[in-house]
Amino acid sequence: MSHTKALLILCPDLLTAWNSRKMVLLEKYDFTKIKDELQLCALILSYSPKNESTWSHRRWVLKQVAEHHQDMTELVEKESVLVKEIAERSKMNYRAWRHRCWLIPYMTRKQVLDELKKSTRWSELHVADNCCFHYRRSLLLALLDVRLENREDSLSWESETYLLWKEELRWNEMLIRRHQGREVDLFITQEICLLSECLNEPADEFEESRVQAELSALYILWISKAATTPFTQPASIATVYLLE
Repeated sequence: MSHTKALLILCPDLLTAWNSRKMVLLEKYDFTKIKDELQLCALILSYSPKNESTWSHRRWVLKQVAEHHQDMTELVEKESVLVKEIAERSKMNYRAWRHRCWLIPYMTRKQVLDELKKSTRWSELHVADNCCFHYRRSLLLALLDVRLENREDSLSWESETYLLWKEELRWNEMLIRRHQGREVDLFITQEICLLSECLNEPADEFEESRVQAELSALYILWISKAATTPFTQPASIATVYLLE
């Protein structure tokens, strides 16, 4: 392990060295070695923040942790902080932000809401960095997944989700007015308005409004998965359709 560590510090793109370390880690799960591996990745990313091989290996290590530990809350929080620090030093680093998007399925509902809140200020200060807006889109779509999975308090969660999406529309309008003429990657579309209208429909005895809301949510999820390049620079400012 010491030899491959020295090689990777000098040249992080040596996939053979990364694979060799994977084989050693798979022999027997050792959380101490796992933590050392995460530290090695963090060290390499400190001077090579866009190295795809290192990011990929880090995700592999995190998967190993997830298979042996149910609670990933603390680890996900640390990963999010790491990505934020790297993003501050390395602008337009879509590899780092993609790693942050990859963490979303491991987040709790509270963490998703906290991440959405934290990323607001960062987006306002780095409005030309498209990566954070795509991250916010992934967070909002994750809220729809949570809403559909939690049936017990679905009514209150639908209301909260609707308010969050509506606030996102207002916030996007503010950014567009503040930065007129700038290419801001704002992801609001007509489908979001459709979803908001469906969530705002009054309940009826046949539950038609609930079914319509679920179908519109599934439609948006389908659109998000159909996108092949989530970090593509748009040609112009996105058109925003505001809720009344």
